[in-house]
Amino acid sequence: MRPINSPLPYSSDVEVIPLDEPADLLRVVQTLRSILTKTQAKSGQFRSDVHVKTHGYANGELRVLQNLPDELAQGLFRRDGVYPVVIRFSNSSSQPLADALPDGRGMAVKVLSVPGDVIQLDEERGSVQDFVMINHPVFFARNVKDYLRLEQVLSQAEDSPLAAAQNALTDGNWNPLHWHWREMLTAARIAGHLPDHPASNTYFSMAPIRFGDYVAKYRVKPIGDRADSYVDVIKKLAGNTDAMRLALEETLQTQEISFEFQVQLRTSEQSMPVEDPTIEWPESESPYRTVGHLSIPRQEIEPLRHQPEYKNLAFNVWHALAAHRPLGGINRSRRAVYAISSAWRRQQG
Repeated sequence: MRPINSPLPYSSDVEVIPLDEPADLLRVVQTLRSILTKTQAKSGQFRSDVHVKTHGYANGELRVLQNLPDELAQGLFRRDGVYPVVIRFSNSSSQPLADALPDGRGMAVKVLSVPGDVIQLDEERGSVQDFVMINHPVFFARNVKDYLRLEQVLSQAEDSPLAAAQNALTDGNWNPLHWHWREMLTAARIAGHLPDHPASNTYFSMAPIRFGDYVAKYRVKPIGDRADSYVDVIKKLAGNTDAMRLALEETLQTQEISFEFQVQLRTSEQSMPVEDPTIEWPESESPYRTVGHLSIPRQEIEPLRHQPEYKNLAFNVWHALAAHRPLGGINRSRRAVYAISSAWRRQQG
C-alpha cells in the first residue's frame, strides 16, 4: 500500500487526451495566426501573442542542492551541480503597457548544457531545459477547448476590451448559470497583479510537468525581503513607463538576486489533476520543496536587451528533458503555438 501523501508515480496514462483535441489544436493555430496578423497590421510590428514587453535578460546559475531525497533527485536534479542559465523578466500582456498598470509578470529560465535526453522539436537547438513561469499559481483555461474559445473571442473582439470580456464570460449565453465565472475571475486575477520589483515576485509553472519518476509543478521563490526595492519601483512608476526595467538594471548593478527553485510533487489524483491547470494543488497535501538555488550575480544587464542572441531567444516549456516532459492539454497547446509565435516575432529583425 502506498503511504499517505507519498508521490504518485508517473505513467503515460496520467494524461487523458480528448478525441477531438487534435482538431481543436488546429483551430488554436489558425486563430493564433489571425491574432498575430491583425496585431501586425495595427502596430506595424511582428509581436508575439504574450509577454511582449521584456524588462531585461540576465545571466546566472542554477545550483542543484546536494543530498536530495530520492523522490526529489529526478531528471535535471538527480545529482548536485551548477548550470549556467539565462533569465528573462517580462510583463504577460499582449500589449507593451506601462509598468504602472496591473498585469501578470513572467520569469523564464533557460538552463544551458543539461545532461540527458531532450524532447526533439522541429527546430534545431542545444541541450537546454526551459522553465516558463508567471506570478500566479493557476492558469485561466481548463483545457484546449476552453483555450480555443478564449482565443477566438480575442480574435473577434477587435479593439474593445469590454466586448472581449463580455464574450469570454457569457459565450453568447445570457443565463448566468452557464457563464464562465471561474475562468474570467482567474484571468482578472492574473491581469490584476499590482506592480512590484521583478525580483520580489514568486513565479509558478501553473501546469504540471513530468518530474522523472513522478509528476510535479514548480515555482521560483525569492530569498530575502526586498521592501526597499518595492519603494524604489513605486517611485519610478510615477515618471517612467519602463520602471521595472530600470529597477532591475539598477539593482543588479549593486547586488545579487537569489531565488529558491521548488517543486510540488503530485500526491493525489483527486485534488491534483493533470488535465486542469485552473485548480491549485493544495500545499497542505504536498508542500513545495526546495531542490535548487537560482542566483543572478551583479552585472550590467542593460546592453543584453539590445543583443540579437538575447532578443531572439525562444523560451518554450517544450525545450525540455524527456524526464521533464510538459503534461496536460494546456501544455500540449503550447507545443502547437510557441513555435509559431516565436517565429513570427523574429521577423521583426
